[in-house]
Amino acid sequence: MYCRPYSFTVSRNAPVPVPEPRPAHLPPDADMVATIRPAAGRRPEDAPSARVFASRAAQCGDSRVPVPFWIHGGPDGSGGASCSVRPAAPDVPDAPDARDARDVYDVRTAEGVPLARITRRAGRLLPWPRRVRWSAQVTGAPRPVTGRVGTWYAWLCYVVTAPVWFLFALGAMVYAFFDGTADDWTFRRPARTRWRAPGAGTVLDYRGVSRTYRSFPGRLDARVAYALAVLRSREDT
Repeated sequence: MYCRPYSFTVSRNAPVPVPEPRPAHLPPDADMVATIRPAAGRRPEDAPSARVFASRAAQCGDSRVPVPFWIHGGPDGSGGASCSVRPAAPDVPDAPDARDARDVYDVRTAEGVPLARITRRAGRLLPWPRRVRWSAQVTGAPRPVTGRVGTWYAWLCYVVTAPVWFLFALGAMVYAFFDGTADDWTFRRPARTRWRAPGAGTVLDYRGVSRTYRSFPGRLDARVAYALAVLRSREDT
């Protein structure tokens, strides 16, 4: 098993049609919508470690990576079907209303065997602040791996400095209106996400500035790490 820690990025791209002959399990209108590449050590023109495919019908009206999708490849550059990610019915009895809304996805192997269930719990401000939480319950594991979006100290800094950044962004927008520039002065929210597993520590670490994931395959199946990364990347649109 490939156990060395490695870093990778998720790159969304304009959909590319799948060349013939296409894999039998992909829908007839499947396109390649994203790639997973090592964060360093390879040139942009080199083949990616893995490719993400999705149905063209699922892409309508959504610039993010659509669901369901299929991931082909692995951290060692091997080909073949790796896993699929599909929406699942949220069987969460303790989510009584939209304030505790959750998105649930099933990850299955190439043979259709359940691999993990990924859950995204939305953040909120009231009645008490809560960060967005991504968790993955791997089949056979006693407890899920969990990651919260943004560290607590980054959110504290975000809240304290928000008035200054708001005035700066407002001034930049007014200047851009008269100058005709199109620079993005958006004050982005904290994004770093560390997924931890009980007894194993950090199993996947996302850094929002570089948009790079650092994964530990010996602690978390690479297919689950890829699925988490692709789903998490949808929030960066």
